[in-house]
Amino acid sequence: MMLLMRMPGATTSRAMGLGSTLGFPISENNSLNLGLDYVHNRLTNMDPELTTWRYLSSRGIEPSVVTKDGDSGAKYSANDYFASLGWGYNDLDRGFFPRAGNKSSLSGKVTLPGSDNSYYKLSFDTAQYLPLSENKRWVWMERLRAGYAGGLDGKSVPFYDNFYAGGSSSVRGFSSNTIGPKAAYYRCNGSESSYRACPLDASSDAVGGNAMAVLNSEFIIPTPFVNDKYADSLRTSLFVDAGTVWSTSWHNTAQTLAAGIPDYGDPSHIRLSAGIAVQWMSPLGPLVFSWAEPFKKYDGDKAEQFQFNIGKTW
Repeated sequence: MMLLMRMPGATTSRAMGLGSTLGFPISENNSLNLGLDYVHNRLTNMDPELTTWRYLSSRGIEPSVVTKDGDSGAKYSANDYFASLGWGYNDLDRGFFPRAGNKSSLSGKVTLPGSDNSYYKLSFDTAQYLPLSENKRWVWMERLRAGYAGGLDGKSVPFYDNFYAGGSSSVRGFSSNTIGPKAAYYRCNGSESSYRACPLDASSDAVGGNAMAVLNSEFIIPTPFVNDKYADSLRTSLFVDAGTVWSTSWHNTAQTLAAGIPDYGDPSHIRLSAGIAVQWMSPLGPLVFSWAEPFKKYDGDKAEQFQFNIGKTW
């Protein structure tokens, strides 16, 4: 596989790899999967950005100082080998538009000896559907997702494997992957001998964090003006979403304080939104439309009230 991704600023990330996963049931509702993966990451056109530079510094790499518009010449590549383990549970009453039951998963991966990085990453996802009426047209749904990544052997978690939140399948009403820590760019005049002497400019470019939590509360109701014949292919819900992303290794310095950069290590910076969603099992696949109003946000957050998603339902 190959993945090309734009990082904050002009930085480009390319990831290539191979993997193999073995999954098998252990009971009627439980399953396990085991995996081995190799991933090669290469970053080029790297902007002088605080989170990126802190990670490179932890790897013993100190890019030469350039002005803001200059080319740092910083390039980076890493080869990593992962072992992964996952557990899944599913007793939903049906695959699409479930009305009762629970679906949960817990997964983790860790780098193996011979990798350039040394860290682990854990993810948890659970959704519970509770019918409120005999015909199961009124349903309450709660979904919780959480993640944490930690460094091993004194090394940092690579910034390009951070968690993100926001978007039509996360915290609705916020643009995709924009919640949480933001990039801060060094502004050097060329005379400094180290980036530690350069001032910083805050930005609204999201860089993610090593910890994440998202909670979705959803009240599923009968779709107005729709015949019962189509009730199983159309779903309407009212929702409240909450989520936060933070960096447990974040520490403020004189530079960050002078630039007015907030404490990105604070998990209490929770974003909140509320709205309405309509899901339709169309002949082309699942279509999801949502309108949400963010009512708790922070500087740098990007609101996106109307959102559309194809191919994935809740």
